[in-house]
Amino acid sequence: MKIFILIDQLHTHGGIEKLVAEKANYWSDVFGFDVKIISTEQENKPYVYKLLQKVTFRDLAVNYHRGISFFHPKNLGKLTKNFFQIQKLVKQEQPDVILVASHIPMTYLLPLMKTKAKIIKEFHYSKYNQPDNFKENLFNFIEGKYDALVVLSQEEASFYKTKNTVVIPNPVKIPDFKINTIADRENRAVAVLRIAPVKQLEKMMNVWGKFSEKNPDWQLYIYGATEGEYFEKIQQLVQERKLENTIIFKGKTNEVYTELNKAKIFLMTSEQECFPMVILEANACGVPVLSFDCPTGPRNIIHHQEDGVLVPHNDEEEMLQMLEFLAQNSTKIQRLSEGAVQNAKNYELQKVMNLWKSLIFDH
Repeated sequence: MKIFILIDQLHTHGGIEKLVAEKANYWSDVFGFDVKIISTEQENKPYVYKLLQKVTFRDLAVNYHRGISFFHPKNLGKLTKNFFQIQKLVKQEQPDVILVASHIPMTYLLPLMKTKAKIIKEFHYSKYNQPDNFKENLFNFIEGKYDALVVLSQEEASFYKTKNTVVIPNPVKIPDFKINTIADRENRAVAVLRIAPVKQLEKMMNVWGKFSEKNPDWQLYIYGATEGEYFEKIQQLVQERKLENTIIFKGKTNEVYTELNKAKIFLMTSEQECFPMVILEANACGVPVLSFDCPTGPRNIIHHQEDGVLVPHNDEEEMLQMLEFLAQNSTKIQRLSEGAVQNAKNYELQKVMNLWKSLIFDH
């Protein structure tokens, strides 16, 4: 079984990049598939996530202009070149499956390619709130030409107008180390995220600022790239409110599980999420998630009051009250922590990879 995985790059930290590496490694090592990752913009940079030697990687050096539309004249020439590059590789190597793993220009052209391969597109963003216009209807038509569209939850599947959707959630690796009890952890909440406006960190700062007045012994550790205009805005907000000693920006980390195993609560204040891997990772380390009930991801993972807590969307006061309640009730956090560990087992790597195997062979 030969599989092509198409992606833009593997040189940045991110959920999609991590999933591609995990899939490629597992499929080649456990299933014995011949896996080739084909990128367009690796820029001669090293992979962030390790690939096994048996996984082949090739960068086509298309280097799209990312600051403008894929359909801008500067990109159309690159798109045409990219199409014929892929067509040539398909003709030479005759893959059985071609998987589009990220939002790349080839998404729109792959169904037009001459191939006997099964073509699959996986989606890691939510179609919630998508406009009903010509552009979206065109995308619906193109998506209908794929053999399968992989989405992350039944709720997400309901947003698609085609009949070729298959639900396969994100997987999570279960830690092989001892999960700390809540009593063994520090008074620490944590957020692991891409520092961007959609994460609504202003709301997290509002909640934490009020919380820290009554709970000065608690700290909030935020993991994510500390760069860009939005980070500077949030950093200024923290300084204005004199929260530097209670809100700590830790930057990127390759030791997410180690850090999660020290925290008691995971916070999420996003405007929108699809199916956040960080919730699964937090659960796997016994960290219950306190999140806004935003569309659509959190409610498709968290079982309210069993392994985490959902509060009404954008309700800062309700989140503050729940955070204060949890901080004073370690027994409740411990019970949620135990539930979180059990919840993560529903998404074990082997279980999810077997769903992919069934799709590849049976769909």
